[in-house]
Amino acid sequence: MHTYKFTLTPANRKTSVDFKYLEDNYRIFTLAANNCNSGVNFRRSKKKIIIEQITENQIDLILSSATELSSPTRTLSAYSRELIRLDKESSLLDSLIYNHTLFRTELIEIVKTPQKSIDTISSAELLKAIVDLLYSSTKSYNTKQKNEAITKLKEIMLPFI
Repeated sequence: MHTYKFTLTPANRKTSVDFKYLEDNYRIFTLAANNCNSGVNFRRSKKKIIIEQITENQIDLILSSATELSSPTRTLSAYSRELIRLDKESSLLDSLIYNHTLFRTELIEIVKTPQKSIDTISSAELLKAIVDLLYSSTKSYNTKQKNEAITKLKEIMLPFI
């Protein structure tokens, strides 16, 4: 499991919105996190947003994922979109928006899981790695490694073809 710890502050530095008050009275931040977590993409890719702490001017949250994310801050855009969707009628968060952005996002900490073992590789990860091996020229495989791996795969799959 990979975890990414973030601090979110208002994109508009001139705003006086109190995150703690909004959460205590409207539960908007928790509701948005729960909606994201129950979404198809988050469930399929085993991602989860956990709100750690909400103060007057910042939100500390943890994003966890079964696999390493190439751009963890981009994954949080789903959270921002959900907040904007929930806030359409009440307009509680309008003063936060600056340059079409709700938050300034700061990645505080990344905790990575140890290297993969045969037991921890999912079928989806295995299939993706095989497709990347066979068809991607941008990976850092040298030709000899790639050819040896393809030959071994063919030997393994021969009885099933």
